[in-house]
Amino acid sequence: MIKKRTLILTYLVLFTFPVLAENNYFEVGKATLADLIQIKSTESAGLATRASEYASEKLRSAGFDQDDLKIVGPTSTTQGLIATLKGIESDRPVIVMAHLDVVPSVTESWDTNPYQMVEKDGFLYGRGTSDNKGGAAALITTFIRLKAEGFIPDNDIIMLLTGDEETQMDGIAYFKDNLEQVKRAAFAFNTDAGYVSGTMDVPRSFQVQTAEKIYMTLKLEARNTGGHSSVPRSENAIYDLMHALERLERYQFPISLNQTSRKNLEFTASEYPETLSEIINKILAGASDVGNIDLIDLDPELNAQLRTTCVATQLFGGHAENALPVHVSATVNCRVLPHEDPDEILATAQKIAGDKVVVTVTYPAVKSPPSILTKQVEKLIETAVDKTFQNIPVVPMMETGATDAIYLRSAGIPVYGTSGIMEDPTGGRAHGLNERVEVDAFAASLEFWYQLMKQL
Repeated sequence: MIKKRTLILTYLVLFTFPVLAENNYFEVGKATLADLIQIKSTESAGLATRASEYASEKLRSAGFDQDDLKIVGPTSTTQGLIATLKGIESDRPVIVMAHLDVVPSVTESWDTNPYQMVEKDGFLYGRGTSDNKGGAAALITTFIRLKAEGFIPDNDIIMLLTGDEETQMDGIAYFKDNLEQVKRAAFAFNTDAGYVSGTMDVPRSFQVQTAEKIYMTLKLEARNTGGHSSVPRSENAIYDLMHALERLERYQFPISLNQTSRKNLEFTASEYPETLSEIINKILAGASDVGNIDLIDLDPELNAQLRTTCVATQLFGGHAENALPVHVSATVNCRVLPHEDPDEILATAQKIAGDKVVVTVTYPAVKSPPSILTKQVEKLIETAVDKTFQNIPVVPMMETGATDAIYLRSAGIPVYGTSGIMEDPTGGRAHGLNERVEVDAFAASLEFWYQLMKQL
């Protein structure tokens, strides 16, 4: 539950917002983030409908008409918010987006309470600080700031805050299928992807996510008649499944680049150790085989950038300790390169599994074609970057994970991941322990989104 005192302080800040000094917008953003983190929007806690209601009330208190704030969604627990900053025209709106749900936390393993924002050592700790309530807080704060300034864009700016990105993504699918504003959108900016590389003192590049791998989940099943464990047989469903998984483990899908991954590797090749840099340059030159080098061991992240991957994530089976198994299954999650055919990946998995194991699709792929970084959009991003960070290049990148952007890209709406958040110096902590964002990085992201939206 959100502490009553926190909400009162937040609303007091909102009512005096038009007269706030510019640097106090950061305090409003930080208070918004703290409130959102206190709303436990995990699947077991009912996802993000309460967070959507909070965001709606925050914007309404800042002067947005109720007609411009709609809480909608496919179910009572997956409702999100669509908020509109009215422009001169409404025929080709621009979308800015974030999600309000979060993955669960192993609370006792954290150094802090994951559902209470804590500031220490120059960082803001809490579940969702980086994925993705920090992005939602930045959008809400920027909408409030632009409203207070009386800013009117050329076309409507639509804020989409979804409620189930971490689970089924039904919310963004609902927005895409049922809201005419979304269907008419020219393009979208996504806070849930992309990042700033380097450090706050020495930023290196602004990584824009223009492509993401396609999410597809398979089930591998083995069955037989079972029997008494005192009489083992050569037929054993567990062993059949195990052998299939071992073959899948050893298999490496071919290396394949698209326009986005190629451009990113051209920029980042020199940042890798010499051995990996040489491999990358060979791949850029057209080589599709790196010999006996195991990229998974050398650099799992690079390996995932270069090829489709399928990995076992869950096991189920056996009905008694003294009985031969009748049915066993494994969940295998695949991340397919956006330019490859998911049906061909399925066919490959079936061939690897063999005759004794059945392969079916439990989460079908939604195709997500890469978004071309047009000169117009690139200029918008570069201008905001130049006003926020030092003069750093804008570089397209491909996400190995998946975001709500999949459903917009599948509908022909280009999406650009522009979180504006500096990478964590110790590595990403999203979905893990002690999730955090640097205080200065969060402040910079607020300024980036303000500068970006001002151009619209």
